[in-house]
Amino acid sequence: MRKKTVLIIAALAILAGILWAALRQELTVRRYEVACENVRTPVRLAVITDLHGTFYGDDQSELLAQLAEAAPDAVLLVGDVIDGASSELAALRLLEGLEQWPCYYVTGNHEIWTGDADRIRALFREHGVTVLQGGADTIAIGETRVSFCGVDDPAENSEDWRAQLIACEAQAEAGAVRVLLSHRPERVKDYARTDFDVIVSGHAHGGQVRIPGLLNGLYTPNQGWLPEYAGGSYDLGGPTLIVGRGLVRNRLPRIFNPPELVIVELTAL
Repeated sequence: MRKKTVLIIAALAILAGILWAALRQELTVRRYEVACENVRTPVRLAVITDLHGTFYGDDQSELLAQLAEAAPDAVLLVGDVIDGASSELAALRLLEGLEQWPCYYVTGNHEIWTGDADRIRALFREHGVTVLQGGADTIAIGETRVSFCGVDDPAENSEDWRAQLIACEAQAEAGAVRVLLSHRPERVKDYARTDFDVIVSGHAHGGQVRIPGLLNGLYTPNQGWLPEYAGGSYDLGGPTLIVGRGLVRNRLPRIFNPPELVIVELTAL
């Protein structure tokens, strides 16, 4: 009887540990490395996506502390930072803390769905963020030149999205590392035809449910069940696609899928 009790207690403890690991919502920092031809000195990029009004500590102190520790050369905001009036305060507190870094932003579908995307873009600009709408901005980071390019979410107009993609690719500087911000990861056929080095996306929320080593996402918008591009690094035969699993905490459970801040290291070939 005593042995049986010990086994039951051990089994319950193991189950509790698995449940804790599965449901944990602590902010995670996930790192990727991408080797690029035109990197002269390494470049570190922080990727923030799908915040959806989530707070990390008072005034986003936890998220900003993780950013400061990572010491990025630039911060990329890849859509769904705001999804309505109730989420705006969380975005404002974040933007107030980002002013020490060069920052770039593109809309996600939720910003478009508010019907107020122009005002939201203006809000980001007021905080020193470069808003990319089919354009490019090239800066020097050490000895490496980087062209940051970006497209609006296609929820506004899919044909405009493709026109913006062509336009910003044309504006990227020759000889620079070319980085594209685009909220949707599933448009890989379009991405694979470009000459970007790195594409950063979000939108998929990590497929909501994951089983490490077995299932990298159960369901995502626009990809459906068992999505191929739920979160991670993907070689598209030229560009490398980095999909962030997002920062949102909401009523939908994230299973083995903690919210994440993504850090991308660009290194020399």
